[in-house]
Amino acid sequence: MNINYLLQAFELMGLGMAGVFIVLGILYIVAELLIKIFPVNN
Repeated sequence: MNINYLLQAFELMGLGMAGVFIVLGILYIVAELLIKIFPVNN
């Protein structure tokens, strides 16, 4: 087993996980903005 392949796999895994959290953060920000723009009327 080549250590370079393992390091490359960890790098790709880190990029993938970072991408997931970035997308979740964007969705959270958009949801908060929509709540502020269109508040719930009671």
